[in-house]
Amino acid sequence: MKTFSVLFNILKTISVSLLIMLPFTAGSQSMPIYLQNPSFEGQPTMNGIPAPWYQRSVNLIAYTLPLGSNNEIPPSDGKTYAALLAASENNTSAGHAVWTSIGQQLSHPIEAGKAYLISFDMALMPEDDKSDQTAATSTALAILGSSSEQDIGERIWYSGIYYDRKWGRITAVLKPKKTYAHLRFEPYVTDYDDTCYVVTFLDNISMIEETLNFDTYAENTCYGHSQGKVSVQMHTMDKDNYVFRWMPGGYTTPEVSQLPAGKYTVTVTNTTKGNSRSETVEVKQWDININPIVTPISCNGESDAAINANASGSKAPYKYALVNQFPEQDSPVFSNLRANYYTLQVTDSMGCNKMQSINIPNPLVLQVKDASTKSLSCSSVRDGQIIITMSGGTTPYHYSISDTATQLENRFRRLDAGSYHYKVADDHNCTVEGNITVERGMNDCAVYMPSAFSPNGDGKNDLFKARVQDDVTDFRLSIFGRWGQLVYESSDPEAGWNGKMRGADLPSGTYIWSVIYTDSKKQPMKQQGTVTMFK
Repeated sequence: MKTFSVLFNILKTISVSLLIMLPFTAGSQSMPIYLQNPSFEGQPTMNGIPAPWYQRSVNLIAYTLPLGSNNEIPPSDGKTYAALLAASENNTSAGHAVWTSIGQQLSHPIEAGKAYLISFDMALMPEDDKSDQTAATSTALAILGSSSEQDIGERIWYSGIYYDRKWGRITAVLKPKKTYAHLRFEPYVTDYDDTCYVVTFLDNISMIEETLNFDTYAENTCYGHSQGKVSVQMHTMDKDNYVFRWMPGGYTTPEVSQLPAGKYTVTVTNTTKGNSRSETVEVKQWDININPIVTPISCNGESDAAINANASGSKAPYKYALVNQFPEQDSPVFSNLRANYYTLQVTDSMGCNKMQSINIPNPLVLQVKDASTKSLSCSSVRDGQIIITMSGGTTPYHYSISDTATQLENRFRRLDAGSYHYKVADDHNCTVEGNITVERGMNDCAVYMPSAFSPNGDGKNDLFKARVQDDVTDFRLSIFGRWGQLVYESSDPEAGWNGKMRGADLPSGTYIWSVIYTDSKKQPMKQQGTVTMFK
């Protein structure tokens, strides 16, 4: 039986803040305050908790457990414990936010300006299976002081995220700003989607003891340096003597400087009364994140690069410099840069700085490696070509000839004979230009086929291929063996047969060929004949 997941399966998941656990030792400065029924001993029920605890919340959301369901745990003390529910405002069952706030009147009040220690056992409701998608995976708890049962009260302690589904002992330091006669415990839903519920178990609450009243502070250090600082500020009017001990390090002053990042625990001891308390504080690092955006040089030899520092983290505003080249400035952008190695330095408002090396390369010179042409096949066609091969610059290249539109292909086709002016631009609009001439062939327009070839690898007449002197389309060459089997076929006029079939050499002899195409006059043509292969 899934006690909670069945009752609250319409509530949604949340995330909440981690509990801060404070190590301590303490002796009494005044009479301790005892809570009545600190382990919630009473009859297990789904509708309330035992006296003298009271509930300041919507009904049916405080319980005394265990009842024997799968999503319970044994008590940490005694026979029963409290289960406190909190649900978001999007709880479709209740129609509004609900939470449990349980409390009781203290034997005598906690006083403003003093510090108190209280401990208790806490756990997040276990999951009996994965089917309940509405139960939260973490919990959080606040302790409030109030003047009466009806008073909303003041939050005097708040946990961070707590994930443990087993009992954990928590110690809280209470520092009320006013004097309060009541103390309450209240769980919270803090998930960003604001749609779930959380059940928090509570048991074995300690007495409340006055303790040393002090606050700890930390000043962060620059990244990779030891400039941190920790200190203790005592809140007391007495004439007692106090000693301090920081760990690690063993420092004995209320303030310690020149510290690296890390956690430091101070133990403050009242040597007059013999009691002490420990508290942990963290020195963090001011870490500047630099993700520079570099605008590269457009063309070889230009000085039009730029660097945008794009800094974040730490504390703004920042100062920016290119070490040994550009002095410190407020703007993160450096312009009109030439190819070079640069060291970018960013300094935050705390005086911390961070450096990053940036290389701005000089692109290779944009140049034409080769510009070749293919003459017209015969006197009455327009099938000339220009082929331009580029290097350097920044790809992709954009090609144009005379007044034509640019193209990405480096070959221009179906050209008439004549002189052409070509222009090539790279991706940064660097350009190179030149002139080239396409010649007109004076041959008759026809397709000629050789009568023999010798594929012996000597580089002479190794391929059987058509000699096309025409602007043909729909070309297909087929070659057949002695028994009529197809041994080679191609639709590329530039391709040829090497005397093989599926990679295996065929024997010397006579083979039949057939070629079909559409000539430059749009006439379908077919030619047939034989070719002799010699090896």
